[in-house]
Amino acid sequence: MHSNVGIPFFSAFNIDEDLEWQMSRAEKYCFINLLEHIRPNAAIEIGTYKGGSLQVLNHFSNNVYSIDISNAPARFLSDKFPNVNFRIGESHTTITKVFKEIELAGLTLDFILVDGDHTTKAVQQDLLAILAYPHKHPITIILHDSFNPQSRRGIKSINYKAYPSVAYVELDYITGSFWHNNTYREMWGGFALIKIDPFNTKPLVYMASQEHLFQRAYWSSLHLIKDPFHFLVPLKQAIFRRLGIKQRIDIYDEF
Repeated sequence: MHSNVGIPFFSAFNIDEDLEWQMSRAEKYCFINLLEHIRPNAAIEIGTYKGGSLQVLNHFSNNVYSIDISNAPARFLSDKFPNVNFRIGESHTTITKVFKEIELAGLTLDFILVDGDHTTKAVQQDLLAILAYPHKHPITIILHDSFNPQSRRGIKSINYKAYPSVAYVELDYITGSFWHNNTYREMWGGFALIKIDPFNTKPLVYMASQEHLFQRAYWSSLHLIKDPFHFLVPLKQAIFRRLGIKQRIDIYDEF
């Protein structure tokens, strides 16, 4: 049974119901409130999909840069969001170019949403690319799906103490759950929050406030069986493609 716990959603923010937004109600409320508070001069989104979170970024930010591996967001959303700068490519290489573009334009980057490839390696690469850049202004980073085991491993794999500008890390700023949209005991959702402050002089604050909940959920999850065989995904995709079976990678065709 399809059950989306993000609906109904009641807010003063005027949600466009035509834009699929794959976040829980708690995540939506948090995301809107954060952006309303920060009101970024410039914001970056890694992983745009169908524009659910992009509508919030577009509303509260003066300048938005969307990074996606697919050209579908640009094709289907550019008319709706004419002021959004769509960039296509691998996020961990494209984002450095966007950082430089923002600086050359004289803008201030205030916010980054990381919601692209959720494999451990991809999350790690995105974070390393973000943290390695010599940022000149404070930045708030939100990483979606921090409750997913692979994403969480990617977030935890970083030696944050090696980056003096990282002032705060919380893996469970918003807690995830067993997901609710046609998955069986898969752990998704949750926000990790990282604060970058180039002027930081205090010791790093690192928290995983719901680690015990995460561990209890993990030992009851499908990930115990599923994740060790993740290396077979390319083979599965090739077989499904040959048989003409739609996959999650084909979701962009359904805009």
